[in-house]
Amino acid sequence: MSNSYSQVPNHRDITMSSSKRAYSRGGCKECKRRKIRCPEDKPSCATCVRLGKVCSYPLPGERVPRVSIKALANKESLPHELPELKAKKPFSKPLTIQMYSVDDFGVKKKKRRLRLDDDYLTNNFNTGTNSTISSNTTTTNNGHVSDSKSISNNSNNGSNPTSNLMQQMNSQIISSNQPALGITQTSESMLSTTSSSSLFEDLYNDDDLNLLASDLNNIVNDIMFTSNMPNNNDSLIDDNFFSPFNYPPQLSNLNDIPKHIPLDYIKLKTDDEKRYLAEFYHEFASQILPFGAFDKISGTYYNPVRDVILIYAAKEPFLLSAILSQGAKLSFQKTSKQSDHDNYGSYLSTCLRLLGPALSKNRDKSVKDDLTSNIESILITVLLLTSSNAMTEKLSWRPHLKGAKDIIIKATNSKIRSSKTLILCKIWFADFEILAGTSSHLGGTIKTDCDLDSVINFEDEFVKSVLEQFGLLQGGSFNIMSGYNIQMVYLFRDLSKLLNRKREMGEEFVPNQSLEYIRLISGFYEHYGKVYIDRKCLLPGPIATPLTELYNLVDSVPTINGNTLYISWMDISQQAYALAGLITVFTSILLDPPDLPHIQDLNSKLVELIKFVEQSVNYFTMRFPNGFSMIQWPITVAGINCTSKAQQPVIEKFFKICIELGSVSAEITLKRIKKIWELREKGEEYYDIHAKTENGEIDGSHLDNVAY
Repeated sequence: MSNSYSQVPNHRDITMSSSKRAYSRGGCKECKRRKIRCPEDKPSCATCVRLGKVCSYPLPGERVPRVSIKALANKESLPHELPELKAKKPFSKPLTIQMYSVDDFGVKKKKRRLRLDDDYLTNNFNTGTNSTISSNTTTTNNGHVSDSKSISNNSNNGSNPTSNLMQQMNSQIISSNQPALGITQTSESMLSTTSSSSLFEDLYNDDDLNLLASDLNNIVNDIMFTSNMPNNNDSLIDDNFFSPFNYPPQLSNLNDIPKHIPLDYIKLKTDDEKRYLAEFYHEFASQILPFGAFDKISGTYYNPVRDVILIYAAKEPFLLSAILSQGAKLSFQKTSKQSDHDNYGSYLSTCLRLLGPALSKNRDKSVKDDLTSNIESILITVLLLTSSNAMTEKLSWRPHLKGAKDIIIKATNSKIRSSKTLILCKIWFADFEILAGTSSHLGGTIKTDCDLDSVINFEDEFVKSVLEQFGLLQGGSFNIMSGYNIQMVYLFRDLSKLLNRKREMGEEFVPNQSLEYIRLISGFYEHYGKVYIDRKCLLPGPIATPLTELYNLVDSVPTINGNTLYISWMDISQQAYALAGLITVFTSILLDPPDLPHIQDLNSKLVELIKFVEQSVNYFTMRFPNGFSMIQWPITVAGINCTSKAQQPVIEKFFKICIELGSVSAEITLKRIKKIWELREKGEEYYDIHAKTENGEIDGSHLDNVAY
């Protein structure tokens, strides 16, 4: 997929007349002062560490003088500055949010910047039931939003939805005296544990919020740019567009952790919005968390990630807009209705438009305690849209998780106990990192061993208890977010470190850490022997005993001959990841070729786990159909290392099921695997991951791919 880091050209390809040093806009003050490229490491960049300098990063809008420290000190020591000016609080510059105009899509133009002034930043879109969103907008002739002087002179010109939304951000004023979207007592209890404590004011600051907002802004713009949003859907933005201002019903449950949040928890006005919310509720949320969490009290399953998302969406309209965008996207994939695709883009634009008021809360001292809640809301939105992006052919999600990574690392390293919502976000983010670190040639967003140790660490007893409360840790420590025992996450973390080292060293990589490799092999082998329900994974018949925390995630699989197979997802997923980990150590670290007997023996065991798919039909009738997507990476490993033609139909059938379930990355992966099989049959090996076709385009089978 088309997510790759830009490559610095070779110096031999650059003429002397055009040579120009690369510049880092997000660099630290010291690197900017020295006019050198900054690695942008946090909290201290590698350059400052090497030079023994104090590393700090400028605030948004802050200018960094390109002069020596001595000259700067002399200037600051001059007595010309008046004392009363020194006492004044520095004026904070307005936030700036970038948005693409729809006319920019497909062409390389500079992003338009929308200036949010201080008057706008004190507005609040979380209004009462009677509030609506105005659609009176103006744009310039070319479809771009004009500056403040020219807007009034171009009110009769044509408009487009993106520019409509951008101007509304500057012109809409809604009373902030009305309460925000109602939340249940359950959610109020959960949110109060995360945002009311003054301790969190010492943990987070406005820079953290702005960094996350930048992530969200960039990922929305990237999705809109790559999805070819329409030019003429301004008719969709009317007085009834996205006005979810009805209060959710009050619940009597006072637990900190929300469970079984119903579909009608958030009241929506239009039929389309209700349909989109249902698509998210039943389809997209199951793609994020394929396995359900078992409720020991009711004996039923629930989706804790979906429950938390809905709780925060009832509080933050920009998150609700992101939810509806994904529902519209899924509807379009099913119906091919242009209006669904148009609404997909409109909701994404609305998500950004409503982001400004959320950021403005922290400019008001009276709502200072909302900082943590705002950070968590934006973090959830970023992870939600990242999940969507990781399931498409674009996969350009890595650059948009920088703020999320920094927030999670900061919270983990702090002595202040993390909020429950942040712990959920942390394990969600860790799942991204492990899948990217093991399945993609670019790896994940975290490149240092220290940061990996910090983020992928769930040993704290409070963290474990919270994960158990959410239901993400089942009996026997099975992690339903990742699909294997929570202790195996540390093996994959350490495997990611080795793979990062290999990517960094390239052809110079030498596998000389033998004891570490033996430790990983031993660990994966131990987890391969872990049994939850049945070692064979395929049960002899339906379950005779009631479901329990230790005895669940059993599914029924219809077959072409009318029979029903019964499988244990926990055992299949646990064994699949353990075998894939073993194969990866041998092939990717020890560099063993796939045709060696021990590799093929492990591969055969891995393919045997999914052999039941040969006779399976009607996957959507299963309780956990997205369980196939949960084990997509292990089966990718099996496909890449498959040398037996007899195993190929099983692997191909598996990926076709994933494609039917909506995984675009599965389609790309299958194409790549077939290319490997084709080359292997010719006696060639598939090494060049950046190979191009004759017309110079990147071949689909070579694109950066994350098995998500």
